[in-house]
Amino acid sequence: MRQQLIGLMLLGTVWAIAIPSVTAQEIPSKTLAEWIAAQQRTAQNVPVQVTGVSVFETDTGLEVVLETVGQLSQPTTSVVGNTLIADIPNAVLNLPDAQEPQFVNPTAEIASLSVTNLPNNQIRVAIEGVNAPPTAQVSTAAQELILTVTPGVTADITEDEEAIQIVVTATRTEEAVEDVPRSVTVVEREQIEQQVTVSQSRNLQDILGNLVPGLAPTTQSNNNTNQTLRGRQVQVLIDGVPLRSNLTNQPRDFRSIDPDSIERVEVVRGPSAIYGDGGTGGVINIITRRPPEGEILSTVEVGVNAAAGGGNSFLLGDSFGNFFKYGLAGDQGVVDFVFDFSRSYTGGFFDARGDRIPQFAQDSDADTLSVLGKIGFDFSEDQRLQISASYFEANENFRIISDPIIEDIPGIQYARALEVPGIEVIGGNEAGNHTTVFNVSYTHANLLGSRVQAQAFYRNGPVSFTPEDLRPFDFVDPGIFQSTIERELFGGRLQVETPFSSTLSVLWGADYLDEDISQVITFFDPEVYDATNRRVFQAIGTRSYMPPHNFTNLGLFAQAQWNLTDALRVSGGIRYERFALSVDDYTTVGFGLTPDRAIAGGDVSFDDVLFNIGATYNLTENLSVFASFAQGFSAPTFGTILRDPPEDFTSVTDDFDVISPQLVNSYEIGVRGNWANIQASLAGFYNESELGIGFEESPLGTRIARQPQRFIGLEGTVDWQPINNLALGGSVTLLRGEFENEDGDYLAIDGFTVFPPKLTAYVQHETDFGWRNRLQLLYVGDRNAAFDDGVDPVPVTGYTTLDLISSIPLLGGRLSFSVENLLNRQYAPFLNQVNGGYFEPGNVAARGRTISVNYSIDW
Repeated sequence: MRQQLIGLMLLGTVWAIAIPSVTAQEIPSKTLAEWIAAQQRTAQNVPVQVTGVSVFETDTGLEVVLETVGQLSQPTTSVVGNTLIADIPNAVLNLPDAQEPQFVNPTAEIASLSVTNLPNNQIRVAIEGVNAPPTAQVSTAAQELILTVTPGVTADITEDEEAIQIVVTATRTEEAVEDVPRSVTVVEREQIEQQVTVSQSRNLQDILGNLVPGLAPTTQSNNNTNQTLRGRQVQVLIDGVPLRSNLTNQPRDFRSIDPDSIERVEVVRGPSAIYGDGGTGGVINIITRRPPEGEILSTVEVGVNAAAGGGNSFLLGDSFGNFFKYGLAGDQGVVDFVFDFSRSYTGGFFDARGDRIPQFAQDSDADTLSVLGKIGFDFSEDQRLQISASYFEANENFRIISDPIIEDIPGIQYARALEVPGIEVIGGNEAGNHTTVFNVSYTHANLLGSRVQAQAFYRNGPVSFTPEDLRPFDFVDPGIFQSTIERELFGGRLQVETPFSSTLSVLWGADYLDEDISQVITFFDPEVYDATNRRVFQAIGTRSYMPPHNFTNLGLFAQAQWNLTDALRVSGGIRYERFALSVDDYTTVGFGLTPDRAIAGGDVSFDDVLFNIGATYNLTENLSVFASFAQGFSAPTFGTILRDPPEDFTSVTDDFDVISPQLVNSYEIGVRGNWANIQASLAGFYNESELGIGFEESPLGTRIARQPQRFIGLEGTVDWQPINNLALGGSVTLLRGEFENEDGDYLAIDGFTVFPPKLTAYVQHETDFGWRNRLQLLYVGDRNAAFDDGVDPVPVTGYTTLDLISSIPLLGGRLSFSVENLLNRQYAPFLNQVNGGYFEPGNVAARGRTISVNYSIDW
C-alpha cells in the first residue's frame, strides 16, 4: 500500500507541473459486465475493426452506425463545451478509402461530426452542437454500434429561466441571484465534491472557509464558534432546520452531516432575520442531496489520506485515514428517494515539521458515521410531500493531549503532542457529537391562488467533551470531569406566497421553535487517575452543571416583492419575534471561590420587531447594482448565566435584568456583473449593534456585557474563463470590528471574533479527455489592531497555503488525487495564535502537506 500511494503521489505531482487545472462534466456509461468483456479483449490485444461509417438524418437528429468485424465495447462519453465525445476502447478504423470520416453541418443543429483513430487502439466519435452539446443513446450488436443523436437544448440565459441560478435561502422563496438585494454565495455540488478531497477531515468548515467571501478562514477545528461571518455569529440550517442552539458552547454545526450528502450550500452574507434568532452574521443553509430526474443511480466512493510533510511523518501509519460511501437515489415519477451512507476514519494530524499535532479542539483520530434518507411524493403537479431523516456521529479518541511542559519554556511554543496510550473512561461518555434531524415538508403550489409551504422538524444534538483535569485552576472539586450538553429542539414553519399582480407578491407566515437545554458534569476519581498516570477515568458521580431550561421562539413575518419596472425591483418586510425562557428552581455547582447557591426558577419573556428593505437595479443586461438595510438579532446564551450567575443573582424572574436580544442594523451596497466569460461582484457593508453580547467573568460569577459594536468591510469576487476549459479567479475579504469601552473609546474587537484580511485565488483546467486540475491559494494576512489596543495578548502573523486537486476518468468512474498544503508551510491558524497568547497549549500548528486519493463510480 505504501509503494502504491507513493506512486500515485508522484503521478499527481507530474500532473500538477504539466497542466494547472479543471472544469467539465464526464458521463460514465459502462456497466461492470461490459467493462470486464472489454478488458478481456484488451488483454488478448485484438482490437475490433470498424469497416464502415454511415450517418443518417432522423426526425429527432442523427443516427451514426459503425459497421464492425466483432463486437465493440461500450464507449466512454464526456462533454467538452458544445461537443459530445464518445471514446471506444480496443477498436481501430479500417475503412476502404483510408479516410477518417468528417461531416460538416449534417443537420441545422449539429455543426460537425468526425470519427478518428486515437493512439492505443481507440476510436473517437466527436459530435459538436451548434448552440449546446448533443446527447446520444448507444446500442451495440454483433456487427455494429449505433449512436442515436439528439441535438442539445440551447442554453440562452436571457430567455431560458432554467439557466438562471436560483436560490431559496435569501428570501425563503425561489429567487434569481441577480434579483436578491443581498450578497449571496452558492456552493454547488461539483465544488463540494472537488473540495472535500483536499480536506483531511472531510470537514465542511474547511470547504466553506476556502470558497465563501466574508466567512472566517478555517481553523481546522471540530467546532465553529469562532468561524464568524462578517464578524458575527451565523445561523446554520439543514434544509431549513436550525442547527444553532441558544447555547452556543463549542457548536459542531458543520460536523453535523457528511459533505457527500450535500447538494449545495446557500450563504446569505450579512445579518438576516428571515429564519429567526441567530443570524446576526448571516445564514448558511445546507441543502441535502436531490434525486436524479427519471432514473435510478448508485454511487460508490472510497478514499485514503495520509500526512506527507517533513521529518519522519511521510505516509506515517498513524496519519492514515480512510473513507467509504454508498449512495442510492432515484426518481420513479410520483415517488423519488435518496439514501446516502458514509463512514470515515480520520487519522492523526502532523504539522509541516513532521510533529504530531495534539487533539486540542481537533477532529483528528475520529470515527464518523453519516446516514441520510429522503423520500418524496408528488401527489399532483401542485402538491408534494417530502420526509427526510439524517444522523451523524463523530467519536473522538483523545489519547494525544497537549504536553504542559511547553509552559515552562520561555516564549510561545507550538503545542506539543503527548501520547497517553490505553485510555479508559469508566462510567463516562464517549467523547464526540451526535446529530439527528427529522424533517417533514408539504408544498401546495396553488392553494386558493397562493403557494403554501408547511414544515415540521425535530433536531437532537448531544455533545460530550473530552474529560479534563482542571485541578490546577481550582475549577471544581474534585477537578477531573467530563461535560455533556443535551440540546433537543422541535418546531415548525408555515409560509404563504400570495401574488397580488404580475409584479407584486407578499410572503407571510409564522415560525415556532422550542428547545430544551441542559448540561451535566461527570466527576472522576483523582486517585485512580493519578495512580494510572492519567490513563483511567473512573466515574464517581454526576451533577447538573447547567440547569435544564426551556427556550421558545415565535416569529410572525410578512415580506413583499415588487417589480416597479423591468429594471428596478424592491423588496421589504417586517418580523415580530417573541422569546420565552423557563427554568425550575436549581442549585449552582460551586467552583473556585464561589460556593453552591440556591436559585429560584421562573419564567421571563421579551419581544422585538425587525425591518428590512432592499432594491436591485439593472444598469445594463449584464450589470446591476443593489442596496439594502436589514436587521438581524440573537438572544443571549442564557445557559452561560444560569450555570455561573453573578453574586447578586438569586431569582430567574427578578434578576434577569439584561435579557434583550442583540439587534444588529446592517447597511450594504454592491454591484454585480455577469458577462459571457467574466463574473464579478463587489460589496461594501457596515453593521452596528447597541447591545453587543459579551461576557464578563470573575470569581463571583458571569455577567452579560452589553457593549456597542460596529463592523465595516469590503468583499469582492471575480471569475474569468479566458478560453474553453480554463478558468481562474478569486476573492478578497477585508473586515474591521470595534467595540465601545466604558470610557467611550472604540477599540479593536478581539481575534476570536474578527479575522485578518483573507484572499483566495485559483486556476483550473480540463483537458479534452476529462483530466481536471485545480490549484488554489489561501492568503491570511497580519492583524495587529487588537494587540495594539491591548485587547489580544499577541498579534496575528499571516500565512499562505496552496492546495492541488486533480482527477481523471478511470474505468468508468473518476480517480482523484489531492494535496493539502502543497508547499508544506509551517504555521498556526489565526485563531490558534490568539489562543496561544492566553493558553500556550492552544497554539496548535496547522496540518502540513497531506495527500488524498479517492475513487468514485456511478451506475
